[in-house]
Amino acid sequence: MITLEDLEQEARFVAKNAKHNLKLVKQQAAVIDPAKLESNIKWLEMMIDLHQRDLAAAKEQMKKARLAGRTSLRTRLKYLVASILREDRSKGKGEAV
Repeated sequence: MITLEDLEQEARFVAKNAKHNLKLVKQQAAVIDPAKLESNIKWLEMMIDLHQRDLAAAKEQMKKARLAGRTSLRTRLKYLVASILREDRSKGKGEAV
């Protein structure tokens, strides 16, 4: 049975190789049935666009994941530094009195 993941993986594979296949189709245009040539070219161009969108979405997802990680680390460091500074200030005031 074909799963959704299998279909997605196959679509990604086809999209990834679409640029190369489009180049071959244009070079070998005389061999291809003229009635199907235009639809094949449009389909390959659509697959190239799909691949570019998929790459952009993956890049954006990775960027968001990294930003989330940085934010939490930054916040933890900020609280750590603030707690250290509070301790130093309270020790200084206690000794002065």
